Amino acid sequence: MASVARPVAARRRRRLSRTAAVWILVGPYTVFLAVFGLAPAGYALWTSFVEDGSLSGSHWTAVFHDYRLADATAHVTTYLLLWLPILLLTVLSLAFTLHARPGRTTSVLQLVYYLPGAVTGSAAALLWLFMVSPDSSPFSPLLKLMDVTSATDALSGTSLIAVLTVMGVAVHAGGWIVVLYGALNALPKDVLEAAQVDGASAWRTMWHVKLPMVRTYVAFVLISSFAAGSQVFVEPTVLSTGAPGQISPTWSVNQLAYVYATQDGDFGKAAALSLAMLGVGVLAAWIVITRTRMYATHSPDSR
Repeated sequence: MASVARPVAARRRRRLSRTAAVWILVGPYTVFLAVFGLAPAGYALWTSFVEDGSLSGSHWTAVFHDYRLADATAHVTTYLLLWLPILLLTVLSLAFTLHARPGRTTSVLQLVYYLPGAVTGSAAALLWLFMVSPDSSPFSPLLKLMDVTSATDALSGTSLIAVLTVMGVAVHAGGWIVVLYGALNALPKDVLEAAQVDGASAWRTMWHVKLPMVRTYVAFVLISSFAAGSQVFVEPTVLSTGAPGQISPTWSVNQLAYVYATQDGDFGKAAALSLAMLGVGVLAAWIVITRTRMYATHSPDSR
């Protein structure tokens, strides 16, 4: 009996040690998620439905009847439809090219791709403000050839979305290229060699072997990029200083929420709009996760 009990006790100890290790890793994140994520979201939900001490949906009604919301939503939607495909195409093409042609310059190219992303936020917006100003831009001959005589010309109308798209790709692509390239390097070598032995071309290997095996990373890139793009705020805010009167202070949805909170002093409307943005982000993430089967697992017996 003692000989039987010892393996059972050993298995129990191993199980407990694995459980403890999981909680040590997940525990701090769970605490931060609860304190800085779920609690603020719950408070925002309460604030959005409370007016003068009583429950009311007037904040939500006022937000969705605000004429500025339609314009802000159209701006952000247009930006996402232009920026996201270009970003994904850039990241995938450069990461797969680096992996298909490894060499001495690979590390150097990774650094070159990543460098633009080292300057982010307001610093990146200020940098690009100089880049589109013919008086200070190193590309002033090209700008003058395009009839851009001032920063106002480059940041008005649809030109602003084009500038934001180029800026967004330059800032975000480098980091994702490094991440995806690392994922490609972790692919099983025997699978790639088997594809070569079967006569698969580089394109077919990329499309039918590599891409399905790194789909979870691509899904993560898409979810994170959608969240960042839908909450665009710093870039149009900073760029508006270079084109006074051309960029509305409520150009994006996030800017409109900021105006509600800071200029109007209406935290209920700001909370309602923020929660609506959170809902859109969660819905988009759910669609990507389900369509790409991001968390699907396959046991050896399920084949």
